[in-house]
Amino acid sequence: MLLSLARSASLYGLAMAAVAARRTAARICLYLVIVVLALVGLGFLTAAAFLALAQSLGAVYASLIVGCVYLVGALIALLVAQMRRRRW
Repeated sequence: MLLSLARSASLYGLAMAAVAARRTAARICLYLVIVVLALVGLGFLTAAAFLALAQSLGAVYASLIVGCVYLVGALIALLVAQMRRRRW
């Protein structure tokens, strides 16, 4: 009797682990789709900003401005990451 109870409990645990793994996989896939869509949107926004700047200022200055904006964004993200790391 005790052996069958242990088997049932282990099967229940395996079933719950499978459900949790499926939910986690679904959540990861959803976040992956969100990240891909956000990156595509960011690419189109970058292209639109570049084209607008290139029309008004020229291609060289547009490239410099867009590149500097991304560089400043990366530096800000680096500073935030360093500040969070020091807190922990």
